[in-house]
Amino acid sequence: MSNMSAFSTRGLIAQPAPDRSSVKPVTLDQLENGLTQTAAHYWRMLRGERNLPSRNQLQPRDMRAILRNIVLLRVVDGGRDYEYRIVGDMFRWAYGVDFTGKFLSDVEAAAPEHGSRMRGLYEHVRAAARPVAIQGWVGREIENARFVYYETVLLPLGEDGETVDHILVTSFHVPRAD
Repeated sequence: MSNMSAFSTRGLIAQPAPDRSSVKPVTLDQLENGLTQTAAHYWRMLRGERNLPSRNQLQPRDMRAILRNIVLLRVVDGGRDYEYRIVGDMFRWAYGVDFTGKFLSDVEAAAPEHGSRMRGLYEHVRAAARPVAIQGWVGREIENARFVYYETVLLPLGEDGETVDHILVTSFHVPRAD
């Protein structure tokens, strides 16, 4: 199956890149895509009255609709590093690499600017123990980008309901036409 056929079956239309990249934070209630909305709803359902749901509550059968669009990160040594435990097909397509089993420090070594942005997001979610949602455009200055628009939600998980030990990331990507 080609990558574009995976997108065309979902009704997505490739878009040209804008001149410049941009990103804006949004609330969970402002998420626009069904995949990210589903992830946020699932997280809220699992959380119940707790501050955070635990990693052990995640059930792949309950996440079928979003599995291709998730990354599950394990927090290593209180945020010293992050391990990519599960990486869905759409992330592999979007970044052209399979991060499964790799660490954020590997990403930082290979792509320092991108790794630094990811560390900032992960650290914010870990330290605040609160979800983060963003929407963004990928501009022409990022020449090798495979996607032009994304909506991402980062959802903290914690066994004790307070301390973040995993982060569930779900993203929607629109392919780049040019």
